This record gives sequence, structure tokens and C-alpha cells, in this order.
Amino acid sequence: MRCIYFLLISLTLACPVHAQLGFGPEIGIGMSSMHFAPPLYPIDYTAASVSPIVSGKVGGLIDLPLNRHFYLQAGISLSREGAVRSFSYYKNDSFNESVHQTLNINYFQLPVNLIFKTGMQGKGRFVFGLGATASYIVGGRNKLQDHQVFRDTLYATSTDTRVQIGYTLSGFDIGVNVIAGYELPTGLFFHAYYTDGVNDVGINSEIDKNRMWGISAGYLFGKGRNINKDDDDLIDKSTE
Repeated sequence: MRCIYFLLISLTLACPVHAQLGFGPEIGIGMSSMHFAPPLYPIDYTAASVSPIVSGKVGGLIDLPLNRHFYLQAGISLSREGAVRSFSYYKNDSFNESVHQTLNINYFQLPVNLIFKTGMQGKGRFVFGLGATASYIVGGRNKLQDHQVFRDTLYATSTDTRVQIGYTLSGFDIGVNVIAGYELPTGLFFHAYYTDGVNDVGINSEIDKNRMWGISAGYLFGKGRNINKDDDDLIDKSTE
């Protein structure tokens, strides 16, 4: 997976700088969740459930054409991800525990996607894409409500702490992106996106894999974004 990501970056750097480069902001809103399995202590868990939370991202991207239809899009963004998790352990009536956790995780992200656009530049175009996103934790909150019964005594605690790399979750994550949307002749675009984390960011025996989906909107500035013909640099002049 990492090899694919770095290959996409290499292709981006290798593209001709004279090509018709678009660039601009992007903002998105959606939902995020996790594939989650609790840690195997103090005993095997008896139940676990996950609910999504509202997520989003804000950042910018560049749009670099390889030819009339294929483009490389790379960007930088900040995103909010996470999930609400509930899980419990049970050994006997004298020892059981239930935990309710809300994770809000802030990530710094570097997405790279290979995009296919229908039609011609300067006209409305459908877009479809695949790629990868590398992410690193830059903050967040970990809210825990813990209820434990030990020898017929109830212990209840509630904490609200910062997400800590190496303690709450591993810092680095990488996910696979799927994108579909529409780009207007002016450069305004709308995307539906899904990112599936392929890296287990859980600590010790806990399993955590991020999932995020939503919609985004942005605008591409740059030479010729609103013309009704392809850029001359992308036309084979040998045919003239």
C-alpha cells in the first residue's frame, strides 16, 4: 500500500511543469467510523459496538493533467475523524466492566489520487478517481466513561484527555480513496469520497482501522479552467 502511495507521488513530480496546472481549496463534511475490536484484557470482551460521528476536512489541492482525461490530484488537508465505541467485559457477577468511548481525532493528511475526467476541459465533466491518503495524528480528544463492578462494589470514572500517539492510537495511518463527482466549466467541483484505512492504528491487542465518507466542494484556479477547448499543450501538434 505504501509503495502505491509513493509511486503516485513520483508520477506527480515527474509530470511536465508546463502543463495546465489547477489549484485551489477544498472543504468536506461527512461521517467517520472505525473497524474496532477491544483489547483482550483483563479478559476477553463480551460485546462491542461502533457508531459514526460527524467528520470533515479542509485543505487545498493541485490538479495536474497527464493527458486530456487523466489527472493527478495531490493535496494537503486537516481532517476530523473518529467514532463512538461501547464495549464490555464479563467474568462473573463480581467482576464486569462496561466502557463508553468517544474519539475525536485530528489528522494532517497528504492525499494523492489518479483522476479520470470525461469530456473536454472547459465543459462540465464527470470525475472518477482512486488513490491513497497518508495521515498523521496532530491532536484530538479521548472521552471515556468506565463502569466497573468488582466484588459487588461499583466504580465509575469519567475522563476527557488528549489523544496521545503511542498510548491512545498509533500516529501514522494510510487509507485507500475512492472518489466520484462533477466539475463545472468554471472550476467549481463537487466530490463524493470514501477512505478506507488499511493500517491498524490500534495499540497492543486493540484493533482500530479508520473509515471516512462524505461530500466535498472546491474550486480550481489556474490557466484555462473556463475555456471551451483543450489546452494547446495537450494537443499533438504533429497532426496539424
